[in-house]
Amino acid sequence: MTTLYLDCFSGAAGDMLVGALLDLGAPLDTVRAGLAQLQLEGFEIAARDVRRGALRATKFEVLVGGVAADSDEHVALQRAAHDHAHDHAHAHDDAHDHANGNRGDDGHGPRLPSRGLREIRALLVPAAIPPRAKERALAAFTLLAEAEGRVHGVPADEVHFHEVGAVDAICDIVGAALALEALGIERIHVGPLRAGSGFVRCAHGRMPVPAPATLECLRGFDVRLDDGRGELLTPTGACLIGALATPGAPAAFVVERVGYAAGSRDPDDVPNVLRAVLGHVPAGDPEPLVELRANVDHLPPNVLAAGLDRVRAAGAVEVHTVACTMKKGRSGHLVVALCPASARAAVESALFRETGTLGVRAAAVERTILERTFVTVATPWGGVAVKVGRHEGRVTSAEPELDDCRRLADAHAVAVADVVAAARAAFARSAERP
Repeated sequence: MTTLYLDCFSGAAGDMLVGALLDLGAPLDTVRAGLAQLQLEGFEIAARDVRRGALRATKFEVLVGGVAADSDEHVALQRAAHDHAHDHAHAHDDAHDHANGNRGDDGHGPRLPSRGLREIRALLVPAAIPPRAKERALAAFTLLAEAEGRVHGVPADEVHFHEVGAVDAICDIVGAALALEALGIERIHVGPLRAGSGFVRCAHGRMPVPAPATLECLRGFDVRLDDGRGELLTPTGACLIGALATPGAPAAFVVERVGYAAGSRDPDDVPNVLRAVLGHVPAGDPEPLVELRANVDHLPPNVLAAGLDRVRAAGAVEVHTVACTMKKGRSGHLVVALCPASARAAVESALFRETGTLGVRAAAVERTILERTFVTVATPWGGVAVKVGRHEGRVTSAEPELDDCRRLADAHAVAVADVVAAARAAFARSAERP
């Protein structure tokens, strides 16, 4: 299982996560092509090598109107806009004046509108980007909206992201999701998170560090409060980590590559970088697993399905439902979530939050998983990835990736079933067959 470990010894921000994934080998052109599918204008993205202390790192930048979002000129525009901010009850993302040099997580200049969760969904849902990348980006935005809603006492759908709704912050969050998908990362772990100290200036004045919404996003994570000067952990970094990562290092981990991403400034004390380690968990899934179960009988199916997506994003490796009859003959669902023991708190919290259940049952379980690899086969319409499972060296499972089949079917106006059948036939003819 391809796994990412984030070592946040100098904090984390959304642009730093993108930079770290680019440093690990995610193609910048893939991220650029994905962002081009969004209905956004007036931005460019770039990446370059820089030094932070003694370390070389990748600096990811979003250029808005030809100006880097973390430049002094752009920050001055942000502050000027905020000095004239509307005096209303909209919530906001407190992500400015980063004393550690992690850039403000967006470029809300005077011409950029604030956006809410509805507007973000309207950008993402129709976009032609990989489904899992879309799901991950939406999970991050939704978590932040819920966090802002708790802080400001408003429903998540009424939250307006003054800063995170801006173009460069959207590029950071969606860009991170696209880069994760490009590297085939299935599981994300994160170590202790240095949060910093002091105050930050945002759209509605000064806020303590860590910003209130930042802290809300990281329930269940190891956050080192008052560790470091300035804001080391920004809201876009927090919502990506809170929505997608599991707290703590994996129980077993084989290191393959290490990447470094730079923040904006270069302090003297600690290199201002995020370290990302790419590797895999050995076959056999040695980390202890916990099965969580909850009964639900009050949610419409579409709401339950959306909630289960959030449970998966919290760290569950498997989630399914079983139809059941509950008390007084009511029809309901048994929700079953399997997760690593280290992710239990986050997944359990997601179950309570997303399903409204009054109780979650837990039991330790064991499972055997097969060695899995991907093979690309040729069909009349293009290449399709096939996931291959092996038991004791023998192929026992070979399933075409449905997203690839859908993409080719849409492009060539053929039935998805025909592409799937062609991919299976191509695999059967290949050297990978049993």
